[in-house]
Amino acid sequence: MDLSRIENAALREKVIPAKQAASFIQDGMTVAIPHFICYDSPVSVAREVLERKKNGEKLELHLISAASPTPVISEGWTQAGITKSFMPYIQSASAMRQYSNTLGGIDFMDFRLSLIPEYIRHGYLGDIDVALVSVAGVTEDGKLKPSVCSGYTQTVLNAAKKVILEINLQSSADMYLLHDVYDPGNRPNRQPIPITHADDVIGSHYYTCDPDKIAGIVVTDEPLFLSPMWYPLTADEAPEEVKNMARYFVDFLLKEVEEGRMPKELPPIQTGGGMVAGTVLREMGKHFKGMEMYTEAVLEDGMRMLEDGSLKFISTAGFGCSGATTERILKNPKEFEGRLMVRPCEISNNPEVIRRLGLIAMNNIVEADIFGNINSTHALGSQVISGIGGALDFAQNAGLTCYFTLSTAKKGAVSSIVPHCSHIDITEHDANIIVTEYGVADLRNKSPRQRVAEMIRIAHPDYRPMLQEYYDRALEKCGPGKSHTPIILEELGDWHIRARDTGTMLEK
Repeated sequence: MDLSRIENAALREKVIPAKQAASFIQDGMTVAIPHFICYDSPVSVAREVLERKKNGEKLELHLISAASPTPVISEGWTQAGITKSFMPYIQSASAMRQYSNTLGGIDFMDFRLSLIPEYIRHGYLGDIDVALVSVAGVTEDGKLKPSVCSGYTQTVLNAAKKVILEINLQSSADMYLLHDVYDPGNRPNRQPIPITHADDVIGSHYYTCDPDKIAGIVVTDEPLFLSPMWYPLTADEAPEEVKNMARYFVDFLLKEVEEGRMPKELPPIQTGGGMVAGTVLREMGKHFKGMEMYTEAVLEDGMRMLEDGSLKFISTAGFGCSGATTERILKNPKEFEGRLMVRPCEISNNPEVIRRLGLIAMNNIVEADIFGNINSTHALGSQVISGIGGALDFAQNAGLTCYFTLSTAKKGAVSSIVPHCSHIDITEHDANIIVTEYGVADLRNKSPRQRVAEMIRIAHPDYRPMLQEYYDRALEKCGPGKSHTPIILEELGDWHIRARDTGTMLEK
């Protein structure tokens, strides 16, 4: 067995088989797998846990992750009934989503990403019985080298009763050079996080862990799971409607610069996932120079822009790139030093830092209502389709909060602009800008009644008369002295009920 990545002699003595390591995980435990994205999840130990369940052992666990665990966990553990509860994020296409929407399946707790380390640190989630952590290696003095993504690793290493380390020899031995590991410490009276620019280095390349906690180290050698967190559609595949959204938004930004509300060198940028974000980012690159990102996950388009010079610097917690791009980063991390930094989620999504940097935050949504409330996570009010992730961290703290959606879904059968959202994640108080292929709704400095005209203007033409008719009736029904935010209580769910029952929100 190749133990060259474990330079510390005492820790070499803790190397054990994956099956033995898995035996430390017992029924009813809380297990933390703190990595942000699943490229290098501790799959060998996870697979042995799954085998025990398949062999008839009673095994139900409470799982804490950061974003997307390996399919062995997200699919295998879920379908086998191992995962009893899970936090804080699920992807739209996963067994976890299905089981979270099923009584008796998974109790999914949808928290914003920046809060989980605080909850762990202060005991809100109870004891972390076992931390299952991937690292790239161990230094001679016992420090742990981060692998691809950090997530909540340092917080979990501090809090867990037992730690199992997994070193995959296929992972990059030098990826730690891109990491900036920083633990802000306990509340109250902690010191400010010393970031004033996106590229500030404030921590270390290494994790630390009490060696007495380390129950075992598993060394494995198997291919990394390089499937992206989001399917890597890029600006190259964007339809004309998405390109229109990007053009409208860039025109808006250029006007902001011209009128002095935005500096010519834009503040750092945060994006959510998917083709829309990449298309908007690429359009911005045609008009603005020296752009930087301070984000939770960098996309395929973002990495291409970093490599061609359109982006100057990226600070991220993880990667949502194609397998080929991720592999290029992992094989040549030294080529990205000084241009690409990987931070813990607690720092990438930290409200203090987000507000200080004045970020431009750009995220996708499911729907928005005529007053600017936003649904990012649910279909028809009750069915979770994705976690909130970091969207709320940025919504409440960025310098400019911007949301993107095509005006309709399901070939026009569903409007993305509705009288009232079926579920609300981000309230009207936190949305500055909403963009569709029909334009930009600027909700700043507007009362609820003033926002209505902005929102109807960017709705699909087929739905504008219906939205206006609803609003006019709401004004009349509420009457004088009761119309700050005019709604018809009896009709709050009518559009979504019609879509559920007839397949369309359009009136027939």
